Amino acid sequence: MATLKNEAIPQNFNLSIITPATKFLGFPVGGGLVKMSRLVNQNGQVIHARNYSPEIKEEVKKFKKTLKIPYYKLWKGYLMIASIAIVGSIIYSIKLNLDGKKYRNEKDNLVKSARQLHAGQLYGASFFTDAEGNNIEGLPGGWIKILKIEGDTIFVQRSKKMTDRAMFEMKDLQSIKPTTDEDWNNHIEKMNYPLFKEATLNKDLSRIDLSYIGADHDKYSGVIMSFKGVE
Repeated sequence: MATLKNEAIPQNFNLSIITPATKFLGFPVGGGLVKMSRLVNQNGQVIHARNYSPEIKEEVKKFKKTLKIPYYKLWKGYLMIASIAIVGSIIYSIKLNLDGKKYRNEKDNLVKSARQLHAGQLYGASFFTDAEGNNIEGLPGGWIKILKIEGDTIFVQRSKKMTDRAMFEMKDLQSIKPTTDEDWNNHIEKMNYPLFKEATLNKDLSRIDLSYIGADHDKYSGVIMSFKGVE
């Protein structure tokens, strides 16, 4: 029982001590800077501190001294967020390492196969022209089959189906891999074998550029396609 300021009739009150807290993404990330009283009468009305009588103020002061601010509970959100960030960083680092290892293996396989080029090999490639040497939009990807090698000439055939993804990845070619002779373009392209062999000597080989040879070279003298992976 206590009376409010400027009142003579005592009342029953519920006194609570609270401290403001801050949340971020549902996690507690701050608070506990001050202790605040919350006085509620029997009708559920919150009494403003300016209406506290000296008796109530003294009781509030004593009550605050008995309570400790739970700093860990109020600030543990930072630890949770930091833990999530650390775990995420570790997972991302592992993924980068695995992706890097996969990329290095693909490069090694490309180099090994290209240096032992023979008929029947299948390569994943990006194309700069169509099978007739005409300009094309974008940088589509597809399959190349080595038909034969004669002297300075590599005879190749490209798949009819292409992908239009901006970033080349061998896995994107699996769905368009030719399974019958009908899936290959009828036009046989002739590539420069000496330039191909020279390109395979590059220490940091991520692709092998191919150019036309003979009469075809006069039609398009630039790079026709780039091998970027091997089956």
